[in-house]
Amino acid sequence: MTELRKEISSVFNMTRFLCNSLEHSLEKAFTLEEIHKFKRVVMTGCGDSLCASMAAKECFEELTGRMVDVPTCIDLARHYDARRFGEPGETLVVLVSFSGKVSRVVEAAQRARRLGAVTVGVTHDAASPVAAACDRVLVVQPDEFPLKRTPGCRTYMASTIALYYLASYMAKSDGKENAVSEMRALIEKNTNDWEAAFPAIDERLYAAADAWKNAPYYEFLSAGPEFASAWFGQAKIYEAAGIFSRYENLEDWAHVDYILHGMDASMFIFASPENASYSRAQEVESVLRRQHYKYLFVTDKADEKIDAASTLLIPKADKVWLYPLYQTLVPCTYGDHLQQLKGTSYFCCDMIETYFPFGGSILRTSEINASF
Repeated sequence: MTELRKEISSVFNMTRFLCNSLEHSLEKAFTLEEIHKFKRVVMTGCGDSLCASMAAKECFEELTGRMVDVPTCIDLARHYDARRFGEPGETLVVLVSFSGKVSRVVEAAQRARRLGAVTVGVTHDAASPVAAACDRVLVVQPDEFPLKRTPGCRTYMASTIALYYLASYMAKSDGKENAVSEMRALIEKNTNDWEAAFPAIDERLYAAADAWKNAPYYEFLSAGPEFASAWFGQAKIYEAAGIFSRYENLEDWAHVDYILHGMDASMFIFASPENASYSRAQEVESVLRRQHYKYLFVTDKADEKIDAASTLLIPKADKVWLYPLYQTLVPCTYGDHLQQLKGTSYFCCDMIETYFPFGGSILRTSEINASF
């Protein structure tokens, strides 16, 4: 069993573990009175942590009624308009970094504090630089697992669950007394459904990976909350199998990328019927079908307008913003199969050691600039 496969197999129990522990972590970070006072929320991170922020945006908006912004981390650190923070203490800035070591997240936290926002770090390490840079810390402690350097899903899923819980805790502060327990029930039901359905999904993804293993590149399309799944998906194909991959918004693909017909891309579309952009996904799928693309339309319900042979059915979620949590397993599982079929190394390690002997340090530990 590969290291990535071990991670994939562990996520169901990890989710249940977090559902047992996160409410206590929230109570240590904020009282209900403290979290109630915020009028707006800004969330950010780098890489998978930014993706987790995108995944949770609509959850925050629906449950709390607050405006939520998800800028990139460098935008928040160096370009974000200070007027958006409002009066001192009005805005909660959520800095997501599972490792707690990413320099740009530290820089964003420092700038947000200077401009009067209250900051909370969402991290695994309470003694990390990100935790030290923030006013408060929401510690995310999954069950014990020997994390290796893989194109993993555990850290992303743990961060996303923590953000869902943070949103429900804020909703509880607004008087929705059962918000946290209802969140737990939603996540646990979704976990049970995915655990039961996963063997069939896994089998289907292996068949697709075997058929498409020589594809020159991949595209991942979506919109709304499920756009986080497209963003995450393209990263996992890069990381697992070293194959060029990109993500795109459904609408933008329909304006530009359709002209790449003949490039032999393999594609994934994430679109549940509950997604407000579902009709646009249907239209894009009709183009892919007519142009003979290889693709999987990832959804929770068969649709006579969508090619049945190209449909990957996944469990239905009770909220549209919950789909990105377990849709994560689609690109991770596909990437795991693809990596084994092609015999490549995670993160193209052979290439990195040749061309980038300094590793990823220039990305993660770059200079923190305090002048913005």
